[in-house]
Amino acid sequence: MNFTAQIILLLGGLALFLHGMNVMTDGLKAAAGSKMKAFLQGMTRNRWTSLVAGTGITAVIQSSSVTTVLAVGFVSAGLISFQSTLGIILGANIGTTITAQIIAFKITKASWIMIAVGFLAGFLFKKKIVKNVGTIILGLGLVFLGMSVMSEATAPLKSYEPFLALMEGLDNYVYGILIGALFTALVQSSSATTGIVIIMASQGLIDIEPAIAIIMGANVGTCVTAILSALGKPKAAMRVAVSHILFNVLGVVIWYGFIAQLAHLVEDISPGSESRQVANAHTLFNVANTFLFIWLVNPISKLVVWLVPEKKKKEERLFPELHDFYLEDVSLALDLSQNSIAKLGEKVFEILKAGIPMALTGKENELVALRNKDAIIDRGHAEILTFLQNIQSQSISKEQTHILERQIEAVNVLESAADVVTTALVEAAEHRIEKGFDVSIDTVRQIAVAHNMALDAFDKAVQSYLVDDTSVDDSLAKERFKQTLQDVRLYLIDRLSVTDENRIEIYRFESEVLEGIRRIHALARRLKRKAG
Repeated sequence: MNFTAQIILLLGGLALFLHGMNVMTDGLKAAAGSKMKAFLQGMTRNRWTSLVAGTGITAVIQSSSVTTVLAVGFVSAGLISFQSTLGIILGANIGTTITAQIIAFKITKASWIMIAVGFLAGFLFKKKIVKNVGTIILGLGLVFLGMSVMSEATAPLKSYEPFLALMEGLDNYVYGILIGALFTALVQSSSATTGIVIIMASQGLIDIEPAIAIIMGANVGTCVTAILSALGKPKAAMRVAVSHILFNVLGVVIWYGFIAQLAHLVEDISPGSESRQVANAHTLFNVANTFLFIWLVNPISKLVVWLVPEKKKKEERLFPELHDFYLEDVSLALDLSQNSIAKLGEKVFEILKAGIPMALTGKENELVALRNKDAIIDRGHAEILTFLQNIQSQSISKEQTHILERQIEAVNVLESAADVVTTALVEAAEHRIEKGFDVSIDTVRQIAVAHNMALDAFDKAVQSYLVDDTSVDDSLAKERFKQTLQDVRLYLIDRLSVTDENRIEIYRFESEVLEGIRRIHALARRLKRKAG
């Protein structure tokens, strides 16, 4: 045997296989679009619908990691409970078995045709759906080409005595489980491990029982990927990874004593086809585990929450859910940033609501507290903008670019609105306190009318932005506000005749407050225009 050539062939085939899986997954994700996110969110009412959702999404996109990212994202955004994700994780374990079933079909000879068709579809056609389908076919072709190359690399092992002796040693299932776990942890793909086992079984290099032990080990090894991907990520991600470990490791422990029985079962189901026997064993193993653990979702979720508790110290970040972990799914990331913008909008509205009365009549310590709130808004503004910048660096569609631009504009409007009160009007109010004058009760009432109208406009603008609706005609309300503003201005001008040594200073201050209210209303109009 030429070991160097065989190793190069094996590694090259594995690289083709893994790259093909990535290409196929990217194509499937693009074809599914945001529909998979909506489907997943709508199917988390209970453990059974969550199970169906996890199975369906993973079967379509052939990536349990993408399904997991979506699930974790929904938990972080508060859209679903952590408990709901357990059904999704179990479903993802079933969904991944589709890969082994596809690989077991011996159509590797069609790999070059699939690669050619997939490439031409993406190269010659401009229609997005055709390009996506072409990418899927191209990826699948690369998977089968990798399988073919690995098969060629392992063929000489049929007559290599040291290797055959090594395979006989796998009668000890523990060795098989360890090999499967280590190899999967190394290449970070249980599908690759399963694919190689299917090749070896079809060539008679490995018996069905040790083959089952290896694919069970692959289920353990894939947990390493989950743990590595969760390190430094949100708490919800680590809980999902721990749940994944519990399900998969316990599944192997339970089935360890029944490997021989499972082997006999799949031999009866698919006599004479070793590749189908391995694929069927993989499917039966995961399906049986899923329907066992689905009844234990409640106690397992409590155990995981106990194992991975929340930090007692409060998170410093205003929006900890805006984590780079979620950039793997742009549609989800945009949803999370939208939720954060809504939360920021609530904080800004509270400042606008309390800020004007406080500027007119508030004491120095109240103004200091109001100014400190600006730091919170600025921090939230920076966090959201940084996250949006990271989204922008991803590969995003034209529609997603439009959403991103709207979100950037919206978060800037919110920050500007807060600055009107916490910077400009607080400075004016501090000058009021320094000069020692007060605003009359009648003036406070007059200004309050305009203030309430501006607040109402701002609140409605935020709601219109969040629901993406500009259909409401508010031209009448706009005219009423302009008239009210003019009436207050005339009232303030009229009061210039009042005898008071601070009258000019008071008038300038009151005019500044009124101008602040006008700017808040103008920002509300700007935000509303950005809806849709």
